[in-house]
Amino acid sequence: MKKSIRNYRLFLGRMGLFFFFIPIVVLIAGILIPDRGFSEKENRVLASRPALKADQLASGNFEKQFETYKNDQFPLRDMWITLKAGTDRLMGKVEENGVYLGTSGYLMEEFKAPLQQQYDATVSAMTNFASRHSDLKQYALIAPNSVNILKSKLPAFAPVQDQNPWLDSLKTSLTDAGVTFIDVRDTFRDHKSEELYYHTDHHWTTQGAYYAYQQAAAAMEIDTSSDSYEKAPVTRSFQGTLSAKSGFRSGEKDEIDVFLPTGENTLSSVINYVDEQKKSASFYDTEQLKTRDKYALFFGGNHAQVKISTPTETNHTLLVLKDSYANSLVSFLAPHYRKIIMVDPRYYYGDLEELIQVENVQEVLYLYNANTFFADTSLELALS
Repeated sequence: MKKSIRNYRLFLGRMGLFFFFIPIVVLIAGILIPDRGFSEKENRVLASRPALKADQLASGNFEKQFETYKNDQFPLRDMWITLKAGTDRLMGKVEENGVYLGTSGYLMEEFKAPLQQQYDATVSAMTNFASRHSDLKQYALIAPNSVNILKSKLPAFAPVQDQNPWLDSLKTSLTDAGVTFIDVRDTFRDHKSEELYYHTDHHWTTQGAYYAYQQAAAAMEIDTSSDSYEKAPVTRSFQGTLSAKSGFRSGEKDEIDVFLPTGENTLSSVINYVDEQKKSASFYDTEQLKTRDKYALFFGGNHAQVKISTPTETNHTLLVLKDSYANSLVSFLAPHYRKIIMVDPRYYYGDLEELIQVENVQEVLYLYNANTFFADTSLELALS
């Protein structure tokens, strides 16, 4: 009996020491380990230490910024995210950081309805732009996300908001303003048994982008009769941002395919990365396949402005206002335009009006995924 009590006390003593030293070890590690600027696993910029200013302290912003900073720079953050997700999954939890653990191996990002004021401001900027440039052909392709098309694969009773009322409202407003809305929802529903979205990432696959291109081509009066492509896998080890963000399915990988043009009408393009002052003869940056963010294979990721020149018979110039969904689709459009200018408003600080005049733009295409479109405010600023 005495031995049992002694062993019990010894156990409690060791556990007490363990929990006493853990915070100290974490504190020392946080001091000694250098801050990281970018998380490859989460594919995002991490918060840096906020500056200590009187006005920030008075408003309470410093505390919020510092909390975000400590969360982002927590020692062994990636390991803890994976460990927590694994524990939560054992307890039956099917959602983590806005990512749902779906069936058939899919991870799906939730949709958050935008603030009405923010939505109205974006739509107003687009319709005003359409009015100012009634001489330009204007199109909008706002792609539904997997949480919309593959909703049957969501966990039972998942409290997910519906994208469709917002897409329907946007379609009506833009159509009334003279913008052709390219609605790919029915096409995607018809093909939802195919791999339209990655399992571990929020992007559509190249197959999904190709179906969207075909519908866009019909709306934009593009002759696709000479199109010919061969589908080729370039990696089977892609693990996307939804896996990193949630910690779910950390051992699963996706395949990335490219569609290589074939036939006599294959044309070579020159891709000019304006801000970076570099040029390439390929839409694909294969060096990115060596990194975690393998989707950056397409154009090397996102850039403020990219100009694509192709020796076509037509002399048309297309301006694409976009997010990263456009990166895997624009290569299909390139053979049909003399010049395509891709502008990502999240990083672009130039004058769009001047750009349209200088480049003699005749057509404009908004190309976003719905989650980014309804959450982002940069498009309104760029158009205004």
